Parts: sequence; C-alpha cells; structure tokens
Amino acid sequence: MDKKKEALNALQQLIKEREAAQKRRSFNIKETEDSMVMDWTLTQLHIVSAIKEQGSANNTSLAETLHVSKPAITKAIRKMLEKHIIVKTRQEDNQKEVHYLLTEFGEQLASIHARLHEQVRNRYLSLLDGFNTDELDTIISFLKTITDNLKHNDMSFGE
Repeated sequence: MDKKKEALNALQQLIKEREAAQKRRSFNIKETEDSMVMDWTLTQLHIVSAIKEQGSANNTSLAETLHVSKPAITKAIRKMLEKHIIVKTRQEDNQKEVHYLLTEFGEQLASIHARLHEQVRNRYLSLLDGFNTDELDTIISFLKTITDNLKHNDMSFGE
C-alpha cells in the first residue's frame, strides 16, 4: 500500500476511534463531574467559560468571542437560564442591554470544563512529545490544510 493510502486509512481510523471513544464516554460516565459536563452542548460549555473569563457577557460579546451566530447563542442561553447555570442582569448605565452572570452551579461547571480542557491539552502534549521538530512541522502543516479545507469547502471527513 502506498503512503497516501496508508495515511488516508490512518485518518479514517482516527475518526472512527474518536467517535467510538465519545460514545463510550457518554455511556460509561463514572465521575459526577464528567456527568455534569455531558448534560451540556459544547457551545453552552464555551459560553460558561467565556462568562467566567469576562466576568459578565451579553449575546453580542458571546457571539463574537465564540464565533457563533447570535441566534445560536440565544438558543443556548435559554436552557442555561432555565437550569440556573446563569442569571440575567442589567447594568445601571444601560437598562436595555442584558448581561449574563454565572450562578454558583455555573461557576462549578466552568471550573470542571477548564480542568477537562487542561487534561486533554496535557494528553495531546504528551502524545506530541514522541515526535521530532520536522515531524511536528509536517503534522502542523497537515492539520492546517485540513482546517482550511473545512473552512472554505465545507468538506467533511469520516463519511
């Protein structure tokens, strides 16, 4: 088998294994922290992180920070308000504009999400320790090429 086909097969296997791992995690949740995070979409988790980082945020700032549409933010926010992850507030100098603050539960969720991000980051860094600089340059180039193709061609992988 030539190297291009071998690389394609490896990429397809990566996608399949990642999907399988995600399914295993969703069915085999052992820790309460993981189970708390699994109840929320990635957008909602990133909203919590953004509010934690900014102190408070409105729909516009969240949409800009997360590169998500305002309607997507509004939809995510609605459930978060219902489940008391965030609360609405208005600033004294602008009563029209709604800002969001984290509740105590929202603060816990943000901390758990940050900790999980750090664990994943460390896992990837550990994997990358096995490659030399030239190999890392190739990996970076490949990942940038895939990312650019996804952005510009709406191409999907793993189907």
